[in-house]
Amino acid sequence: MHRTVSDMKVSIDFYVRVLGFFYDHGVRELAWLTAPGMLLTLAPGEPRVDSGHYFGFTVADGAELEARYQWLYEHRQRLSGPPDVSSGSGHFYVYDPDDYPVIFSVAQLEY
Repeated sequence: MHRTVSDMKVSIDFYVRVLGFFYDHGVRELAWLTAPGMLLTLAPGEPRVDSGHYFGFTVADGAELEARYQWLYEHRQRLSGPPDVSSGSGHFYVYDPDDYPVIFSVAQLEY
């Protein structure tokens, strides 16, 4: 996945400190960040947010999803509405500094 971002330092800080990516390396104006099973590249420029083009994380169950939401909420992150696992809403979005959405969802909801 690639993101064009308005501020490299702010975006790297968000993905590393908030979402747990590892700063793999950077060359000139390109940074490589990794998370289990993911590679994210960041480059400076004019962000082009497409709400239908996003990536995210899968969690094991509704309790973990709600805990992640609560942690992000307590750390003053921009979020969509909270998940409501009991009604079948097993996901939520957190928005990076340029408003790119990142989804958190339950692997499979049980009804």
